[in-house]
Amino acid sequence: MIRFRHASISEKYKSYEWLCLSDTAQMHMGNPDYPNSPIPDWSEFKEDFEDFYYLEETRKKGSVMIINNDMEEIGCLCYACFHLKPQAAELDIWLKSKEYCGKGYGTNALINLCEYLEAVYNIKNFIIRPSVRNTRAIRAYEKAGFKKVEKDERQKTINDYLIPEYISEYGDGDYGFEDTEVLIKTTE
Repeated sequence: MIRFRHASISEKYKSYEWLCLSDTAQMHMGNPDYPNSPIPDWSEFKEDFEDFYYLEETRKKGSVMIINNDMEEIGCLCYACFHLKPQAAELDIWLKSKEYCGKGYGTNALINLCEYLEAVYNIKNFIIRPSVRNTRAIRAYEKAGFKKVEKDERQKTINDYLIPEYISEYGDGDYGFEDTEVLIKTTE
């Protein structure tokens, strides 16, 4: 049974370890496959994942969440809304070990997260932006109901989701515009 809960500030380093130091890290960042998205060190992670992602009072802006399979912690979900137009969230997910990959846990977690965000925050528009080379993740996102945006429509989609003042900072995604896949899901 896949469940999730908001991570506390005391779990920030654990979420860093799972994202950046686990055997899954090179599946989505770092050399040799993702040279444009190097694996961050602890200080870079702390800058990217500001404390608000771990605080109850700022959950409308975004949050890191711990995924549980039964009682075992298996990874993290993240949503961010601070840079997006109303009723939208950008999602991310990472599992702490390859042993949890390919079993549907991530797909189920994303489906449940979308349902939670709609029920709690009335979010109806979701975007997720993996590397175009991360075909395994893309397939999982499609199973969760996300649809790929055609390459010639990506910029329009980014403009539709992001608040204009954040486009220059976040518009290209983690992998650069050409190497970032754009998938969306709407519940309206």
